Amino acid sequence: MAERAQRLRRAVEVARVARRSRLVRVLREVGVVGDRPATPEAADEFRKGLEELGTTYVKLGQLLSSRPDLLPDVYIDELSKLVDAAPPVPFEQIQPTIDEELGPDAFARIDAEPLASASVAQVHAALLSDGREVVVKVRRPGVLEQVTVDLDVMRTTVRFLHKHSETAQLLQLEALADELEVNLRGELDLTEEAHNTELVGRVIADFPELLVAKVIRPYVTEKVLVLERIQGEKVTADHGLPQADAQRLARQFFRAYIRQVTVEGVYHADPHRGNVLLTSDGRLALLDFGLLGRLDDETRSTVALLLVAIARNRAEDVASLILALSLTTLDSDEAVFVHELRRKLPRYHWRPLARIRAGEALADLQRICLRYGIRLPPSFALVGKTLAQADSIARTLDPELDPIALLEDEGGDVILAEAARSLQPDQLLSTLYTQLGPLARFPRRVGQIADRLETGTLKVGVAPTDLQGLEHVLRSVANRIGAAMIVVGLLLSSALIARVHDLQWLGFAGVCLASLLGVYMIWKIVKTPGEL
Repeated sequence: MAERAQRLRRAVEVARVARRSRLVRVLREVGVVGDRPATPEAADEFRKGLEELGTTYVKLGQLLSSRPDLLPDVYIDELSKLVDAAPPVPFEQIQPTIDEELGPDAFARIDAEPLASASVAQVHAALLSDGREVVVKVRRPGVLEQVTVDLDVMRTTVRFLHKHSETAQLLQLEALADELEVNLRGELDLTEEAHNTELVGRVIADFPELLVAKVIRPYVTEKVLVLERIQGEKVTADHGLPQADAQRLARQFFRAYIRQVTVEGVYHADPHRGNVLLTSDGRLALLDFGLLGRLDDETRSTVALLLVAIARNRAEDVASLILALSLTTLDSDEAVFVHELRRKLPRYHWRPLARIRAGEALADLQRICLRYGIRLPPSFALVGKTLAQADSIARTLDPELDPIALLEDEGGDVILAEAARSLQPDQLLSTLYTQLGPLARFPRRVGQIADRLETGTLKVGVAPTDLQGLEHVLRSVANRIGAAMIVVGLLLSSALIARVHDLQWLGFAGVCLASLLGVYMIWKIVKTPGEL
């Protein structure tokens, strides 16, 4: 009962902020309910509303900023300004958690003033008893309970939109909500972040220009994580590196992210400027692995070939790979989609280097897919956002970086790595086994079909699809006929009742009711010819 009351209070609070932020206007501008041009004012109010609602909604905004297929550019730009920062929790409230999880004697010193404070956790500098400098990441008290309530409210809202909006179904809002929950649950469990940190450290081991902080075990729990402290500065245009070193570092950084996505299928999915530091020895340190992107092997392989096809300006291959990756329906216009790709793909080639953006190409692909009814998996949006952020960091170091040329250079290595992976004995045997099984059963199934044809027992089932339009018309016709019969019945019964002297008032009331229903039907027919 208490949980239900808490959800209700939170829903009222969200509704109040939504009303103040003019959420209905936002939904119209993004196309969920109606169609209205996007405006910077509405986008700004939407961002401020998300910030006011706290952790879950800030994370939602950050996730939405990776969906140019869902939101107009003005919203993407505004949501990109979201910073996951929050006022620090007093150390007196944090220290009991540290003592409970790690023991009171884990550190020789720990600073009460945090180095950074975000909505999920805050970070304090500390010194271990063996003299090592570390940072202690501590989950904020009460954040797990608040996120759980927010996710419950959000699921209810998404289910309502999914039921009443075809656009919400096309945009896969339920999948978006599921993805948000998975990401948030992962960030709330610091043992998961410790595992992610070590995993990415192994993935980028071949890039000496990059480093990841070491996890200090056994000081890892669900609420507290201890990491090696790395000193560095945010990457800015006045980084002070020699030009040749900056160009090499930019290329290696972007190549590392291409390799993570296309070869490993596991990648650091949040490389914004606050999570990448330039160290004093000229390397880039990656921070904060609460959000890790993961691709299944089939999707990873397809994305790898897709990036190669984009880099080599092959529109037919790009279209084929996207369609293999996506969900299509009878309403999907594949022919026009391919034609649009042929028209737009060359725009990302043979341009001034400063105007080429890898993330821009993937964002355009998402918009084109949405326009022609092709549903890309949500994981594609996160890949696009990650490469766009990596591109931005790399360009800060080297404004003349050509990401398309880098993709093309990496293409050969990606294809060779994919071929080598497929030809590994265990992988090859697995593929052969899964393919030989259906082939071995094929003759028997052909024989079964022939036997049934011979005996006349073969049955063919036909499942009709896309009948929603016909069903809507039939329901509309039935409703109008039924309403017309009710009006006629009311008029006839009222006329008969009016002949009885004592019940004339009842007959008059029936005529008035029939007239109102008749006027209502005429108004609906004029306004919405296909509905009642």
